[in-house]
Amino acid sequence: MPAAGQPAITYALRGSINFELEITGQKRELHSGVLGGAIHNPLQALCKMIAQLHDQAGRIAIPGFYDRVRRWDRKERSYMKRVGPSDEKILQDAGVARGWGERDYSLYERTTIRPAITVTAMQGGYQGGGVKAAIPAHAVAKLNFRLVPDQDAQEIDRLFRKYVAKITPPGMRTRIRTFASSRPVLIERNHPAVMAAVHAYRQGFGTAPVFLRNGGTIPVVGLIQEILHLPVVMMGFGLPDDGIHGSNEKFHLPNFFHGIETSIRFLTAIGQGEHTSLIRQCNSQPIRNTVTFWRS
Repeated sequence: MPAAGQPAITYALRGSINFELEITGQKRELHSGVLGGAIHNPLQALCKMIAQLHDQAGRIAIPGFYDRVRRWDRKERSYMKRVGPSDEKILQDAGVARGWGERDYSLYERTTIRPAITVTAMQGGYQGGGVKAAIPAHAVAKLNFRLVPDQDAQEIDRLFRKYVAKITPPGMRTRIRTFASSRPVLIERNHPAVMAAVHAYRQGFGTAPVFLRNGGTIPVVGLIQEILHLPVVMMGFGLPDDGIHGSNEKFHLPNFFHGIETSIRFLTAIGQGEHTSLIRQCNSQPIRNTVTFWRS
């Protein structure tokens, strides 16, 4: 939910794929005084490779990475601007002063309809207190890729490996481990089950929900769509400042009780088969706008 009292239904999620990139140089640690400046440092080489994942404009530099990314029309982007969080709100919630990323896209768009690569961890060299005058023999980076329709995780895996092979410095060896991947998710906003949720929110919260995209990933949603061919309705009751996954995570109590009422109304409508008749009731709402798109 974007704010207390304003419910929302999530209709899109980004997919993800995770990598561990390891680079190895010499067989053992070497003295930085004796050989510093003469032997390439794997940790330094890894930092340079990481820097080459993006260009100066914030775009991902892997060739072919954007080939399957959907490009959304003005109607969809206008709707997102109207109902989604502003740049200022996103920065405030994140506790940072300035954004970063692709030009010509709002922060909300960058985190939802555009893909991303995030360095989540790096390790190399001496990790203890004080200093150690040694050139490390290897270094590791952990990378999280967020994907959007119609990107394919296996194709992105191949493109990434090809690019890493190209930018690996001479004398260095790289190894890539691929971890769990999930497909991007897009929900049909005028599906009868979704309309049942809209009706339930009106009864539970006293107002209609807005449709929002989310930059996160819920792997099981894509699996349900792909394997079971069942509709998925993502009804959230959390707030941006709830501190999700944090040590002091909270939950707004009014949302708790309104959420119970909304869930009861939704399950009742689904169980009694009422949701098929709700499309006509919601027909005049702006959330039923048809979305068109083309590929970039």
